[in-house]
Amino acid sequence: MSAIIMDGRKLSDHLRPELRRYADELREKYHYQPTLAAVQVGDDPASRQYVRNKRRFAQELGFHTTLLTLTPQEATTERLVEEIRQLNADPRVTGILIQLPLPQNVDALELFDVIAPEKDVDAVGAANIADIYRRGTARFIPCTPRGVLALLDHYRVPVDGSEVVVIGRSDIAGKPLSLILNSQLRNATVTCCHRHTRELPKVCRRADILISCAGSVPAGHEYLITTAMVKPGACVVDVGFRRLADGRFVGDVDFAAVQHVAGWITPNPGGTGPATVVALMQNLIDAARYRLGLERATYSL
Repeated sequence: MSAIIMDGRKLSDHLRPELRRYADELREKYHYQPTLAAVQVGDDPASRQYVRNKRRFAQELGFHTTLLTLTPQEATTERLVEEIRQLNADPRVTGILIQLPLPQNVDALELFDVIAPEKDVDAVGAANIADIYRRGTARFIPCTPRGVLALLDHYRVPVDGSEVVVIGRSDIAGKPLSLILNSQLRNATVTCCHRHTRELPKVCRRADILISCAGSVPAGHEYLITTAMVKPGACVVDVGFRRLADGRFVGDVDFAAVQHVAGWITPNPGGTGPATVVALMQNLIDAARYRLGLERATYSL
């Protein structure tokens, strides 16, 4: 029996009318149009696709977008800090997004912390992370974790009391997702794994919910997650995203095989990607609402 497919596009279609309603309210009642400013360094194909999708969705909602692009040679920590400070000071900018990856010579954490907390719509700065660490929630929920949580809710995956394994410890996906799932808001028991985890397949097979945020595979392997690593009936969420030599975009999970073992599974592309873009729009709407003295928007998911 094949798994339930956790389709991020269907989630997006479900939430789109609610997003439009809030966007229309901002424009018609408060005469305000949010502006999303994205910063991208280099020409990574996956990053370029994500930025394109985010800007397109924002524009569909009637929001303004602006894109700052730099070559890896132009990008230094000092240059990017100055650019972000200018965006912080620009009253037209509602939210700021730094698209990863960044060159190794750039201090990503310094950039994250320079973003004004009220414009940190990807929730990567210290102020938002501290709130997530303490309370499991914050002014903004990081976009990838927020998208994953929405998928789990939409497809009614039991989380409370479940054993969750998260592979990856990035500041935008693995770390905050582990904290939120382990908090009193979700009450899961979470194991966070990474490239140094011993007996990774054995650890993964314990998981009721297996979330892979690696975005890379071991040398000589086509996928990181195979059927041998999945507990029958488990929920498998694929956050990884990479481009193969033939131009195809794939994730960490061998979807074609694992879907016959799992109980739920996200496709990739088409799973967590669209959910993450929806989450960014939710955070951008919240940034606008906070600026207007309003409370966070509420959604059916």
